[in-house]
Amino acid sequence: MATGCRDCATCTKSGLGKLVQKTAVGLMYLCTVGIAYVLKRGLRRHCPQCGHLLSHHARRADGSFRD
Repeated sequence: MATGCRDCATCTKSGLGKLVQKTAVGLMYLCTVGIAYVLKRGLRRHCPQCGHLLSHHARRADGSFRD
């Protein structure tokens, strides 16, 4: 299984960008006592390849993925 995909904004971030994002998300989950995590995992669609939100993936004008 691949560790990332080229259409994902999160997978293509720099190392520093990923670190800042993970820190901010971790702080948000800590402040909401995990409720935000449960809502995100339960209510939003995720990529089967990388596990990130599908809304962060690049799409063409017709709605298909750029891959």
